[in-house]
Order: sequence, then C-alpha cells, then structure tokens
Amino acid sequence: MKELHQAIELVHTYLQGIWLRRRYIVISAWLLCPAGWFYVYSLPPTYEAEAKLFVETRTFLEPLLRGLALRSNTDEEIKLMARTLLSRPNLEKIARATDLDIQAKDDKQFEKLIDSLQRDIKISASGRENIYVIAYSNPVPQRALRVVQETLNTFVENRLGSSRADSQAAEVFLNREITEFENRLIQSELRLSDFKKNRMATLQGNENDFYGQLRLEKQKLEAARLELLEQETRLASARGQLAGEEPVFGVMPFAGGGSGGVATQYDERIRGLSAQLDSLLIRFTDNHPDVMETQRLLDRLNSQRDEELQLVANSAPEGRTGGNYNQSPVYQELRINVARLETEVASTRVRVQAFDNKVIELESKLNLIPEIEAEFTGLNRDYEITQSKYEALLGKREQAELSRRAEATEQDVQFNIIEPPRVPLTPSGPQRGMLYTLVLLVGVAAGIGMAFLRSLISPVLSRASQLQSISDFPVFGVVSHTEKAAILKQVRLHFVYFTALSGALLLCYLALLSNEMLFGRSAELLLRIIR
Repeated sequence: MKELHQAIELVHTYLQGIWLRRRYIVISAWLLCPAGWFYVYSLPPTYEAEAKLFVETRTFLEPLLRGLALRSNTDEEIKLMARTLLSRPNLEKIARATDLDIQAKDDKQFEKLIDSLQRDIKISASGRENIYVIAYSNPVPQRALRVVQETLNTFVENRLGSSRADSQAAEVFLNREITEFENRLIQSELRLSDFKKNRMATLQGNENDFYGQLRLEKQKLEAARLELLEQETRLASARGQLAGEEPVFGVMPFAGGGSGGVATQYDERIRGLSAQLDSLLIRFTDNHPDVMETQRLLDRLNSQRDEELQLVANSAPEGRTGGNYNQSPVYQELRINVARLETEVASTRVRVQAFDNKVIELESKLNLIPEIEAEFTGLNRDYEITQSKYEALLGKREQAELSRRAEATEQDVQFNIIEPPRVPLTPSGPQRGMLYTLVLLVGVAAGIGMAFLRSLISPVLSRASQLQSISDFPVFGVVSHTEKAAILKQVRLHFVYFTALSGALLLCYLALLSNEMLFGRSAELLLRIIR
C-alpha cells in the first residue's frame, strides 16, 4: 500500500511540474500547429481512379475435359499474377504507356517515379471470389485514370501472354524429351536384339528358370535310370525263362523265309487284314483309297513278320541254322520277348545317356547362366522403363495438344470488367480534417514533452514531502511566502493567458475543420488562384 501511495505521489509531482511549466505547452503548440496546418492546407487535392475486374476461371469445357486434357490451377495463377503485377518491368511499361516517364529528367527521377507507382497503385481482392480492385491516386484526374486503365490492360495481357508462352514452352519441352526417349528406346531395342542373337541360345529355352530346368532334367534322368533298371530286370527274368524252356519238339522241315509252322505276333493281324482286303476287292477296284491303305498296312505287317522270323532264324542254336526243326511255340514266344526287351533296354540306355549329357551340360553353365539372366533382366528393365516413359510423354503431348485446342476454342480464363476505370468529380484526398487533428495532437504532445523535460531539469518544490524525499534533514514546518497575494495574482494571470492562447488555438482548429467541411473545394481553388 505504501508503494502505491508513493507511486501516486510521484505521478502527482510530475503532473504538477508539467502544470507549472504549462507555458511550454502553449509555446510549442503555437509554433508547430500553424506551420503544420498551413502545410496540410496547402496540400494539393488528389483524385483516386478505381476499376473492378472479375476473373472467371470456370468454363463450360472444364468438366468435359477433366481427365483428358492438362488443366492447371488457374485460381492460383491469377492470384500469383495479381501479386506480381506491380513488378518493376510492369511498372516501367505502365509509366511509358501513360507518358509519366516524360516527367523524369534523369535515371534518378525515373527510379523515384517507379517507386511512387509501386507505392500508390493499390491492388486488392474483394471477397472469396476472383474480384480485384485496382486503384491509384494522383493530383491530375486524367493521369490517375490512364494509370488504372493501363494497369488493367497489363493484368489481362500478362495472363494471355503467359498462357501462350507456357503452351509453347511445354510443347517444345515435350517434343525434345520425346525425341530423346525415342532415341533411347531404339538403343535399348538394339541392345536387347543383339543380346538375344548372341546370348539367348546359351539359355536353351526357359531362360527365366534355369534352375527349374536343371531340376526337371535331373528328374527325367532319374526316371529314365529307374525305367532302365526295371527293363534290365525284366530282361534277366525273360532270359532265365528262355534258358529253362525246350527249344524243339522234333525235327521237321524249316521253311526258310516262310512261317514254316513258326507262330509270330503278327499272324492274327495279317489274317484279319487279308480277309478285310478280300472283302474290299469284291466291292472296289485296286485303286480305291481303302483298298490301297489296307494293302499298305498288310505289306508293312508282312515285312515286320519277316524281320521277326529272320531274327528267330539268326538266333537258332549253333550248328543247327541250316537244319529244319520243329520249334516249340512257347520257346519262340520267349525268344521274341527277349529280343523285344533287349531293344527296349538299348533304347532306354540311349535316352539315359542323353539325359545325363543334358544334366552335365546344364551343370557346366551354373556360373554362366545367372550372369546371362541378370544381364537379360537388366536389359528388359531398362527397355520397359524407357518404353513407359516414352508412352507417358506421348500421352502428355496429346493432352497438351488437346488443351491448346480447347484454349483456342474457348479461353480458360474470362476477364469481366465489373466497373470500368473512372475518377470521381470530388477529390478523394487528402483527408485534411484528420490531418488537422493529427497536427494539433502532435503540437500539444510536443509541448507536454517540453514541459515535462523542463520540470525534470529544474524541479520546483511545492510540498514538504518533496523536500523530505530529496534531503536527509528533518522538516519541522512550512512557512508561507510573505507576498502570497501577489504570487497568487500572478498565477491567476498566467492561467488566463494559458486559457486564452489555448482557446485561440482551438478556435483556429475548429475554423479549419469548418472550412474543410463547408468550403473545402472552394478554398482549394482559391488557393490555386492566389498561387
């Protein structure tokens, strides 16, 4: 509580010091305010030209071309163009188009002109829709109108020029990339073709699964070996049966190449075909297709029967080949079975040897095949990637061409001028009433500051508590001034002077405000005439 009391007392001391030095407030205000008010009064009127533009980014073709043509984010492009409209190249173009550059006598003045345009041209978006307001203030109404009109034209032309430039740049880029990928695709196809010519023969068929092929060949080899073992077992059994059978019943003439009583496996079929041939010859001639086919089959069976009989004759017991024997049919059948099994064993051994050679050949390529497969996979991957990129670029070029034709048919952005550039008849500035008030406040604030600074430099003690706060000596009492009446009279006189001067300053301020509100434009014209 004591600290609050001390703070209040300190503030009271400061305010009392300012009040005692109030003449500085009047002096500062009367020095600053008239000068400031005259400056504000002499400011030339400014006219603000304004235009409103609506940018329509949704067209009838947009939903129809969705997914077929390339559509950029037009809203973001328009916003970016609005933010970059006041770039230096655009401002230089506007200055030259409106003849403002004629006022600049050198480069320095031209730089100031560009800076002032960048500062004074206002571009703002109205609401969430693409509505843009372009405003510019200038003492000359027609000049402000031309600047706004040229800024509006630049906005529209930059969008159209940018769209055409982007389309051409995209077309050049796509054509260049398509040519490059086409060359790369041709090179990939040549490398793949050369690889297939020179290396694919090594893979021998299933180049994508060499190990599976090797495993399959080993399975075939094992199956062939098992089959060979089975056939050899059956052959040994057949030979054992043949060794235990009596070859003959008795001696009888042997018919050489004929049957001579020897039965074969073809006899029954030969008899059936002979009967069928006789039946066909009764109905048809010798040149009939059925007769010729039956005769061909019969000749082949007779040939096979003769070969079997010759084999039996060659396998007759030694010393008896020239004799005639009455051989046992069972013995003959066993000999034929042994001969057949020997033929099958021989053919199976050939097949086993072929499978064995194939497995040895594949095993010799175990280290080479993976390298060839890896190289082939890499070539295929490069080719597929290049082909996919090439096809994607072709699709993009078609989409770009469709977008370009769509833009030629109907622009993707429509500029609708809601309010054309215009200048009001009355000036839009400067706001002299606000400036007069600001000058008055600055003058009074400067006076208060001077009074406060003066009270700090040479303070006046008006109470005993002030003396106690700055001195260590005790204060026993307060003695009044002997000329207190004269001092009070002088204080009252100073208060009258302060009140009169402050009132006069306030009357001047009110007069200026009244003149601005009632006769502002007439006063400006009068000032121009006086000048």
